[in-house]
Amino acid sequence: KWDYDRSPLSEDDRNRILSRIHSALYWVGKFVPEEEIFEGRTVPLRDVVFHFVSNPSPTDSEVQEALLLADRMEKKARGLEEELKTEEGLTKGGAHILLDEICGLLRGVDEVRTATGPDASLKAKALMSKVNDERRWQEFLKSVSWINSVEH
Repeated sequence: KWDYDRSPLSEDDRNRILSRIHSALYWVGKFVPEEEIFEGRTVPLRDVVFHFVSNPSPTDSEVQEALLLADRMEKKARGLEEELKTEEGLTKGGAHILLDEICGLLRGVDEVRTATGPDASLKAKALMSKVNDERRWQEFLKSVSWINSVEH
């Protein structure tokens, strides 16, 4: 829906969207991005985060790499937030796309940084359940879009 909203972004809209990023429940309905580009390399981010979160006993090296990735995700999220704050001519749709990416990255940061401990496999199962729910939702939206396009 948002990618089609080409109406101008007002300052009130911008402030509301920015406040969502800093709310306690920013992650509700947001998913770790499928892929992300870091330093020119495409990283299958959702898979990497899931692998780390679901690993019941990661090595010290894996933990260090995951925390480094979390730092990169956070840095990228903050850069996108700055873009959201300052970008001239941003549409409502574009702002919501940035919001989704920012919140997804921050969710990945949270998943990685809180994955240590015995409940990591439970967190992994919950994350995969959310991913599957999102896929089903996307399929539903595609079917509804198709029906609406036929009717009109």
